[in-house]
Amino acid sequence: MAMESLSFVFADRATVPGWLGTDVQGEVIQHILDVKPDRVLLITDETVDSLHHDYFAPLFKGSEADNMGETGACSNTSGLPEVDKFVLPCGDACKSWGNLTALMEWAFRVGATKRTLVLAFGGGALMNVSGLFASMLFRGSKLIYVPTTLLAMHDVTTSLKTSICFDGRKNNIGTFYAPLKILIDVAFCRTLPRGELFSGIGELAKNAALLGGKHAEGFSQALSKDRINSEHGGSGEEFAIDNATLSMLLALGIEAKMSILVADAYERTSGMIFEYGHTVSHAIEKAYGDGVVPHGLGVTYGMLSSSYAAEKLGIMSAADREEHDQLCWLLLKRWPLPSPMPSVEKVLALAMRDSKRGICGEADDEISDVLMRRMGNHVPTTTQNLSKFPCHLVEEWLVDMGFPREAQKQ
Repeated sequence: MAMESLSFVFADRATVPGWLGTDVQGEVIQHILDVKPDRVLLITDETVDSLHHDYFAPLFKGSEADNMGETGACSNTSGLPEVDKFVLPCGDACKSWGNLTALMEWAFRVGATKRTLVLAFGGGALMNVSGLFASMLFRGSKLIYVPTTLLAMHDVTTSLKTSICFDGRKNNIGTFYAPLKILIDVAFCRTLPRGELFSGIGELAKNAALLGGKHAEGFSQALSKDRINSEHGGSGEEFAIDNATLSMLLALGIEAKMSILVADAYERTSGMIFEYGHTVSHAIEKAYGDGVVPHGLGVTYGMLSSSYAAEKLGIMSAADREEHDQLCWLLLKRWPLPSPMPSVEKVLALAMRDSKRGICGEADDEISDVLMRRMGNHVPTTTQNLSKFPCHLVEEWLVDMGFPREAQKQ
């Protein structure tokens, strides 16, 4: 079945063509060859390389094992572009200054030119660092995204943001940069472990809360009908969603982001609402350590902290908070936070160093995030839709959720 064409419109900054399908390896490769690069810099991570190392084998002459040397390069003897592969660590561990530097050194070592194509093949974190790399190489190189996780397919492709993490903070170095194409093969979702699948669904929970309506209905329908099958794979570690539900969730996710970013490409005004729940999410993720709490699940927990603050501030009614939180728990009841939990003090300290800090002019005892009145109704502000509020509300929520005090951990 032919890939469906999509258009990712980022206001007047960029319009990126995209294609989506299932089991469409041949078409994906043809889209890459149509660019006519002199060389392909294939960037992937350890997990994707172990599961799908043969996906781009047709770009190589013969097999990778027979033709790739120590540098991961394939000689151009068949009219195909030369291909070099760089394998990064998984998750946020790949988003480091050291890895960005290594990518730059590798690109020049293998002979990259302005005709070279950067091919990002992996999840959201891999796409973030690869996008930043491409935006800097020759002041902007050709870039194609081939996402392999549900989160990346609907939430990372729908943003121009690129980033790495530095000094213990999330996404505090980056650029805005548009890829040349976005190629989505939904078949990769079949191999996603439970946490990664739920991570993608977590960002859909955020869209459901922010936009309400069909987004909330679609999310609730998918989760309440128990479409996620924990028996898939035998061990319970791998989960599956039927194709119809997966297609529906992807369509809703892409539509949610692009309906807003069509007017705010750099996510600085109306697009900032998609930061909902991220202040506490980033802190929880960093407090546990990279890769322990998948991002979309962290966001859903962060949404609970924001609804707690909104009710305490009199912005959200108890009934509206209950409706909001019930939607979050449809997912979170399937993925409780692991033990041991980091301390209240550690999470709060990280939240107070969030990369958005300063936009609201927070005092030393204040923190900021998007706040909601009810599902589908956020609080608009002149500070990029962020609201500041006392940080003790986050502290109270952390205690209520069972995060221990430092004294208890000693």
